[in-house]
Amino acid sequence: MQFIKNNSYLLLVVAVCIIFTMIGLNKAEKDVPFEKVVVAEGDTLWDYSVKYANNSVPADKWIKDIINLNNLTTTTIRVGDELKIPKNNLLNHNDITTLAGEIE
Repeated sequence: MQFIKNNSYLLLVVAVCIIFTMIGLNKAEKDVPFEKVVVAEGDTLWDYSVKYANNSVPADKWIKDIINLNNLTTTTIRVGDELKIPKNNLLNHNDITTLAGEIE
């Protein structure tokens, strides 16, 4: 108890840092740009994973992320459904390494 009394300013600084970190993480999640895709006949989440994930993430993980992002309860999508697809998935790892200059 004496430690808390003597170092209350330190605890306050730690609490403020934690609060700002949580706010920053929450804001970062909201700042991700999305592309809206309208589901056409014959489309599946698997097809979208092939088209939009570009091997940057495994298809099953990408599909789970899209299900969570769009508040879906199953993998079933219907014609006319609007899906949010993160635009950061549109870059693949080869594009990134090319930008970084690491391609041989």
